[in-house]
Amino acid sequence: MKIIGEDGLGNILKKFLQVCFVLGIVILILLPFLLKDFGVSLNASFLIIYPNGIVLLVIVKKFIELFRSLKDNNPFCDKNVKILKFTGNSALVGAILWLLDLIYAIVLVKISDIVIIMFLAFLFVLFLGVSIALYILSELLKEATEYKKENELTI
Repeated sequence: MKIIGEDGLGNILKKFLQVCFVLGIVILILLPFLLKDFGVSLNASFLIIYPNGIVLLVIVKKFIELFRSLKDNNPFCDKNVKILKFTGNSALVGAILWLLDLIYAIVLVKISDIVIIMFLAFLFVLFLGVSIALYILSELLKEATEYKKENELTI
C-alpha cells in the first residue's frame, strides 16, 4: 500500500483524524450535559480534563495538516518540522496538566483509589513520552529535510 499520494495511507489517516476532530469537539461540548444525565457532578478535575481535551484537539488538527502534506507528496518540508515541534510542545502541556491533576487528586482530594492514581500517572507518562518522541521525530525530519534540500541543489 502506498503511503503518500491521493490514494495513500496518509490520506486515509487524514480523513480518520478529521472525523475524530469533529467527534472530539462534539464530546467536549456535550460532556457536561451527559454527565448531568448520569448524575455525575463536575469537580475540579474537569478543570484539567477540558484543557487536556483542547490540547488533544490541537494535536489532532496539527496531524491533519501533517497528513495533508503526505497527500500532496511533500513529506520532507520545514512546515512538517514545525508541526511536529508544536505538537510535541502541546503534548508536554498535556503532560503537565495530567501531573497537576495527579497532584490535585493525591494531595488535595486525598484519593486512595490506586486505579485512579495509576491512571493519572499513566496519562502523565504517556503524554511526556509522546512529547519526547515528537521532539525526536521533528529533529529527524529536520535533518531529512536538510538532506533533501542539499540533494536538490546537487546536479
